[in-house]
Amino acid sequence: MHRLSGALRQACAAPGWKVRHTATSLDCNAVSRWSRRLCARELLSTQAPSSGVARVAHSRCPLLRGAQRASSCAASLRRASRFAVPQPFAAKSLAFSSSSSAPFHVAVVGSGPAGFYVIDHLLKKAMGVRISLFEQLPVPFGLVRFGVAPDHQDVKKVTERFTQIASDARVNYFGNVSIGSDFSAAPEAARLSLAQLQEHYDAVVLTYGASANRGVGLPGAGLAGVHSARQFVEWYNGHPRAAGLDFRLSDTETAVIVGHGNVALDCARILCKSVEQLRSSDIAQHAAHALAASKVQKVVLLGRRGVLHAAFTIKELRELSRLAGVHMSLDAPADAFSEAVMAAAASDRPRARLTELLRGIATAPPTGVAAAARSLQLHFQKSPTAFVAAAEEARVAAVRTARTRLEPSEPGPRQRAASVSALEDEMACGLVLTSVGYRSEPLEGAPFDEGGGVVPSSLGRVAQGLYVSGWLRRGPSGVILTNVGDAAQVAASVFDDWATGQLKPAGKEGECAVRHILRTQAVPVVDFAGWLRIDAEEVRRGARVGKPREKIISVSDMLDVVLS
Repeated sequence: MHRLSGALRQACAAPGWKVRHTATSLDCNAVSRWSRRLCARELLSTQAPSSGVARVAHSRCPLLRGAQRASSCAASLRRASRFAVPQPFAAKSLAFSSSSSAPFHVAVVGSGPAGFYVIDHLLKKAMGVRISLFEQLPVPFGLVRFGVAPDHQDVKKVTERFTQIASDARVNYFGNVSIGSDFSAAPEAARLSLAQLQEHYDAVVLTYGASANRGVGLPGAGLAGVHSARQFVEWYNGHPRAAGLDFRLSDTETAVIVGHGNVALDCARILCKSVEQLRSSDIAQHAAHALAASKVQKVVLLGRRGVLHAAFTIKELRELSRLAGVHMSLDAPADAFSEAVMAAAASDRPRARLTELLRGIATAPPTGVAAAARSLQLHFQKSPTAFVAAAEEARVAAVRTARTRLEPSEPGPRQRAASVSALEDEMACGLVLTSVGYRSEPLEGAPFDEGGGVVPSSLGRVAQGLYVSGWLRRGPSGVILTNVGDAAQVAASVFDDWATGQLKPAGKEGECAVRHILRTQAVPVVDFAGWLRIDAEEVRRGARVGKPREKIISVSDMLDVVLS
């Protein structure tokens, strides 16, 4: 044991370097951040190549599996001077990272962008922090993997940064671990309660996002063929819970999408693109096969409000308007682009550019209609009032719609579709996707605002030692980078609470205690090395067919790759 302490002192004796801790044992609460990194590297280099499932005996929690590793780790620590902390940097660290004998243990629930950005800020603020990241699926990245469209590979490059964050030795990834009492979404996962996390961690940050969808509350919403856009997105992105859905694209000519946001445009673009256009994406294999047999020729997007209120961005709309083989048209009231509307749009440059693009689509001559394989129609101030069933089966056959009137009459962002005209039309279709927003779900033990679909908080504080960030905090709004500022504020709240004594050190064991609990369940828990094995296998399979990756869909197949 003391050979490790000696190696630490010897390695860090160089002038200009400050030793943070003097390790006197291999206890997980007594080794500093940079020595953990070296110990972890030494440990990983001696583990079996197939290791990817976290086991207590092989984990980084005790760092070296006991004294038998001390000799090899001491050799690595002799090279520690290049990882030691320069005094100027050390002086900026928070108090609990300098002389405290115990790390600050933080649990983060949810491995999407919100979770990773919180971790990034926590790591930057303190060296003595130890973070456990929990994800109910074996694979990380949440919305980036299962929400970003497969033909937007440039957006998914953010996972490279997330991988760097997860590779920090202060971070432990616990995949295939479900938090809470509802295990229907991940029946094969290990289980922990929020109360258990609060018992063993100094702070818990909830970042599990919004996995449900808002309902439209219209007659016929329960008919077969009426789905949420979230389900369609998860289906083509290979989410395990959506893989078995059947959208019957092979016997549907018209699809109606309710909503005018970016998710609605993503769904429309995937429905309109040819298989050849999707070939270089990482679309799920089952979705590619179904889309290849699709008979959809017309896609209609319905929006209750006017052109000033479209929630999609100009980048998404421009991409859709330039799609080869697709003719785009616009349906709106005669005064949709009146002088008053254009003047209101001019006050906001992004809105002005978007409105100009919409007006260009509306006034474009109908050239190339006959040559187009598919048509896409944007309808404004048209609201669905009911979904109509087919005569012979409880399946959607049409959408009943009516024109809306905007109130107040002065154009602006505060206008609402306050009334619906008495005249109604029926639009025949075989598929409806409702894209009216995502919604978070409650977690047992945490407060929840049913009306807003969020965990209520103040600057990210929910209760003592409990915090929230991302969509679960503010609702499903913004883009991936919106989570950065949110995470910074929440991380600041965590450290302010520590600095002011609201979070008092209680000698909690963090991941050490949790690993013991999980070991008793005999369920595979995937660490980040395990995810990297899944990642490598998906990339290998994708390379054979010219795709960035071929996603592994079922949880059992993911675990087989990790355990093989």
